[in-house]
Amino acid sequence: MPFIASLRRLAPCLLSLGLAACAAPPYRAADGQDPRFQPASASDVLAQTGWDLARWTLPGGGLRSIPHPSSNSRPLTASFVHVQGAPILSGFAGCNQYSAPYTVANGQLIVRANPVATRMACAAQTMKLEQDFLAGLTRITAMSLDNTNNPQRMTWVLSSGDTLDFGRRADP
Repeated sequence: MPFIASLRRLAPCLLSLGLAACAAPPYRAADGQDPRFQPASASDVLAQTGWDLARWTLPGGGLRSIPHPSSNSRPLTASFVHVQGAPILSGFAGCNQYSAPYTVANGQLIVRANPVATRMACAAQTMKLEQDFLAGLTRITAMSLDNTNNPQRMTWVLSSGDTLDFGRRADP
């Protein structure tokens, strides 16, 4: 009996202590930043960014025709997000949606596997553009950003010599 009586006196204290712990300020990292509001990966400058393909330059300097919003066409897009900690590149490739795992290492974008895409049919010219774009994702040899703190322009150079220039869009 004395144990139950002491437990009854202790219960309100334990409940108060538990509620006080829930009201504590959030954990702060050593640099004082709240980790809930930091990029998914500090070394991944592309995390949580979205991009529209603005220009596709061929090796000889010619421009490849691509869809633009100004011509009421849906642009090719690239969005970089982290899903349950895994970095995923996804977007619209001309006819279909696509996604692929990626890594950013030493400032270089590496698409780690061939992208998977939906299977909608479209005009032959658009399908060729999509096939070339999706194939190029795993052939990026160089990537550059105009600003690592808040990039607005991104450029990819493909192993074929093609250069893809992107403009920042609304972030995912």
